[in-house]
Amino acid sequence: MKKPLFGLIAIVSFVFNGIAQEKNDVNQKADFKSASLITKYEKEVIEYKFLSLEELNEEAEQIIDGLDFSNSENSKQNTCEITIEIKVEVAIGAGRGLMSGLINVNCVDTTTATKRLKAMILAAVMG
Repeated sequence: MKKPLFGLIAIVSFVFNGIAQEKNDVNQKADFKSASLITKYEKEVIEYKFLSLEELNEEAEQIIDGLDFSNSENSKQNTCEITIEIKVEVAIGAGRGLMSGLINVNCVDTTTATKRLKAMILAAVMG
């Protein structure tokens, strides 16, 4: 009776030790793989690719500020909308993760909304 009981205790302790090691792996730093900002305005889709998170952080707002909505028929009717998507892919150990955020926003609020979206994605990636 004692041998099966001690064997069970040994198995349970190995299982808990393995779970504790897996939790430590979760805290590994994520390695950057790719990032992109995709704009969809009327029928035009443009994807901007970035080589680092720093580049995404610095250049995303400049790209959005550079968009010109003045020639659009929708902007004249005050129904101007743009879709902004930010994607970041990272590797953690042998696995990969993709984080993305998508917003549909009025053209007037594009810069502010993109700043918020970018901040949320970067906070999630950088931890």
